[in-house]
Amino acid sequence: MLVIFLIMVISVLMVGVLIGVTPYIVRRNIHFGVMLPERASELEVTKRWKKQFLMWSLTMSVLGLLPMFAGFFLDLDEEGLANHVAISGTVVLVMIGIVQAVMYFHFHYQAKRLKRQEFSSEEVNRDARIMVSMDFHQQKKTVSNGWFVLVGGLIILVTAVFPFTMYDRIPDVIPVNWGFDYVSTFREKSPLVFMAVPALQTGLLAIFIFANYAFKKAKQVIRPQDAKGSMEQNIRFRQAQSMFLLVMGIFTLLLTGCIQFMMAFAVHDGSWMALPSIGITVVALIGTIYLAWKYGQGGERYKNKKSTTEAGDRYQMVDDDRFWKWGMFYSNPNDPALFVEKRFGIGMTVNFARPGAWLIVLGILAFVVGSIVISFMMVD
Repeated sequence: MLVIFLIMVISVLMVGVLIGVTPYIVRRNIHFGVMLPERASELEVTKRWKKQFLMWSLTMSVLGLLPMFAGFFLDLDEEGLANHVAISGTVVLVMIGIVQAVMYFHFHYQAKRLKRQEFSSEEVNRDARIMVSMDFHQQKKTVSNGWFVLVGGLIILVTAVFPFTMYDRIPDVIPVNWGFDYVSTFREKSPLVFMAVPALQTGLLAIFIFANYAFKKAKQVIRPQDAKGSMEQNIRFRQAQSMFLLVMGIFTLLLTGCIQFMMAFAVHDGSWMALPSIGITVVALIGTIYLAWKYGQGGERYKNKKSTTEAGDRYQMVDDDRFWKWGMFYSNPNDPALFVEKRFGIGMTVNFARPGAWLIVLGILAFVVGSIVISFMMVD
């Protein structure tokens, strides 16, 4: 029960903190998905929006912990308490997401109104330039996907082969699904059962490789006010995110592999997954917050030695708001780039005007459906 409680608490706090600080770590000229002249970041109204969004997110997270703690004061057995924590935590996460979405759209439309009233079209478009580095994609921006394939492939290989090296010693009936603390489902052993976990790991590895590829190939964003420094920031940002992605990918595959070993050794107590699960969750939380605060979106927060204003302070980025739906979905048929920076959040999104974007969406849906099918195979 303690495992599910800690995971839900960490999840609630993670959602409140990570989403709450997002307006502070996106690019300075982006305000809730709307591009404004850079002087807008110094206005009291935009500062107030960010503060209100953060405070509401944190408040919702803290208040959301109360229903889960309340379960300890109810007359519930251990299983009932675990169910209470899981259900109340899930409801809280949904409620926090709804509140954050409402606040985002509220401030999004406030930012669009501010853009119309405070900034003339001449100011928005004056001296706007697109800066491009011809050797940007020749530079080493990410960890090679070869490392993902090598290390991840080795983990998957060991996970797949191990049960068959001791197949005769494995009990005829093995645990395949664990409840909060104890085994909830058994199944007769078979080669197919032991191939389910490696199949899931292969899908996860493909997602990590794809995400790393997206960081490598995403459209370059260079601020005209500081072209050299901005390019260096962007490269450092992608390198850090790629390395973190590799580390988390390895941890995730190892954690998933633990399921295979628990089946092979007929471990009945699901709490063996407790410490690894909590540990990886904590590492993911701390690492994400650290990278977000140090680098920001596109590396704008990263302090580097190549900053310069040779291009002139008067230049600004080209306004492309018309291609962003609600500041979240990018669709520009004239842009050949498939991957672009998110406007709200850290990382990359896709250009939905490109056919490849819809193939990616279908691929993700196929993985989700495949994971569900595998889970049913494990318990049938």
